[in-house]
Amino acid sequence: MDDAGVFQISSNMALVQTVDFFYPVVNDPRAFGRIVAANSLSDIWAMGAKAMTAMNLLSYPAGKIDVSGIEELLAGGSEKLTEANVALVGGHTMEQEDLVYGMSVTGVVSPDAVVTNSRARVGDVLLLTKPLGTGVYSNALKEEGMLPANDYAAFVGSMERLNMYAASILSKFDVSAITDVTGFGLLGHALPMARNGGVSLVIESGKVPHLPDIFEYLSRYYPLGVCKCKEYVMAATNCASAVTDAAMSLLSEAQTSGGLLVAIRAGQVSEAVAALHECGDPYTAIIGYVKEGPGSPDGEYLIIT
Repeated sequence: MDDAGVFQISSNMALVQTVDFFYPVVNDPRAFGRIVAANSLSDIWAMGAKAMTAMNLLSYPAGKIDVSGIEELLAGGSEKLTEANVALVGGHTMEQEDLVYGMSVTGVVSPDAVVTNSRARVGDVLLLTKPLGTGVYSNALKEEGMLPANDYAAFVGSMERLNMYAASILSKFDVSAITDVTGFGLLGHALPMARNGGVSLVIESGKVPHLPDIFEYLSRYYPLGVCKCKEYVMAATNCASAVTDAAMSLLSEAQTSGGLLVAIRAGQVSEAVAALHECGDPYTAIIGYVKEGPGSPDGEYLIIT
């Protein structure tokens, strides 16, 4: 249940490999290409590795999409690879009825520098570097065809933001565990961190960052992918009675190109948050802490207050 596969090839080097692909979440093909690249690269940085190469994975309905749209899509992906100093070394395309775009990415890391999601320490503080809400906004965009300009900019800007910058800042601090928040939502990615580390994570729902006006959107547009996430986590979750159904939906919804969930030494958290804000991740927030585990495999690993 970690974010990427790690294969040691020598005493001082390991390959880190991941793959991801998904359907369009915005109507702008270039923006979608940038989002796909940011999402696909993220797993490498969540493992403490350096992304090196990528390969495109593209399927599309031939003859039904103008070639200029495909060019824009691939150009957007290439923009983010260039920003991350990652080489595009090939890929594969196929024809099918639905448009799907993704990337396979390879990185490198020293074996003793791998950061996993299984070493969270009791007493560490939990940080989240990007806001939740991309699932709600994506559904709103699908239903309405457009969003207010400021909301759309916040939505797309968050998904296009590379986690490379946050990972670089965090590498300077005493971090025990990292995972990136994507298709299983915040709680779905927090659960393996807790279970694999034998700890419990306390998440303070009111402190979790989110996109603007999220609860207004949530009242009208149910987040995509929330059901499977809730089914996965609820048996291991203790939710306080004061936590609303809307808040739980937000914590459970699938994210696209979400932020990093980080367990960091408590004495360093203020400095780390300030550095992350300064480097361009202004939504970064303290959302909880790590405590002793439940003591049994079927215990409550997530505590939502």
